[in-house]
Amino acid sequence: MKRTLLALALGAVSINAFAAAPSWDYVQAGYVSTDFDDADIDFKPSGFSLSGAKLLGDSVFVTGTYSQQSDDIFGVDIDLDMASLGLGYRYGLTDNTDFFGVVSYENIEISGAGESEDDNGYGLTAGVRSMVTDSVELRGAIRYLDIADDGDTFFVAGADYFFSPQFAVGVSYETSSDLSFFNVNARYNF
Repeated sequence: MKRTLLALALGAVSINAFAAAPSWDYVQAGYVSTDFDDADIDFKPSGFSLSGAKLLGDSVFVTGTYSQQSDDIFGVDIDLDMASLGLGYRYGLTDNTDFFGVVSYENIEISGAGESEDDNGYGLTAGVRSMVTDSVELRGAIRYLDIADDGDTFFVAGADYFFSPQFAVGVSYETSSDLSFFNVNARYNF
């Protein structure tokens, strides 16, 4: 039993030893779906998302996300637009694993039937990204959002599969007590 555990541990170390570091220079586009868990009505908007990040030097990066979603409620088209712009810091824990933190400006706009509500706030994110092999990146984070003095904590998990060092497809899931986001994306590293 001890030999089997030792062999598995050495195998995991040898796999990680050849994995690349996570890239902080990328753009991605995808499909996003939002589920409001506590809503009295069935409002589940979906649509597209765009996001990216750019490393400035060795450790500081900028990141941004924009999504535009919609759903039909009682014959009225309701739009949900969300934007985030952040400044982050990454720290290499190992050659293939980074710890990161982000402070962000957040904006949410809900509109429909001639009405519109626009709210701003901030976000704080702490997480880990790891290239577990040359082709697979796993990530997890805790994200706090405070918009219009209403705060919520999210747990984030995701994975990307790289066909080459530049191109990947991935999925992510973000959930809190009030809502959740599901995203499928295509990524280009530059």
